[in-house]
Amino acid sequence: GLALAGCDKAPAARIVSQPQQPDVSRSEPVNYNGKHYMVDFSYSRNQNAYEVKVSGKGRSLGGDDGDRKIIEQIAISAVRHFACPDRAKGQVVPGTTRHTGSAWGLQARCV
Repeated sequence: GLALAGCDKAPAARIVSQPQQPDVSRSEPVNYNGKHYMVDFSYSRNQNAYEVKVSGKGRSLGGDDGDRKIIEQIAISAVRHFACPDRAKGQVVPGTTRHTGSAWGLQARCV
């Protein structure tokens, strides 16, 4: 015969194999430090990440390093808020942030 034993202890950590929510696609206005931005993102199965575009409402966005840091904060905040499960954080995929002339694009994941 086969004997099975139960375990009373709860697992030490909740393992999430797929924190991304593949069906999420959003376009959201964001106000950051008194400036208005538009954040558009949708899930890319090929990249296992969200393709994110951040644009200025009615204005072009600068392309320097300071602008990049602000855009990355806006993007991960929006992805975390609208797409990540509870307690998951948004994270920029390294090397994906790019200035497109008037806007920014990047990839982000829930971690």
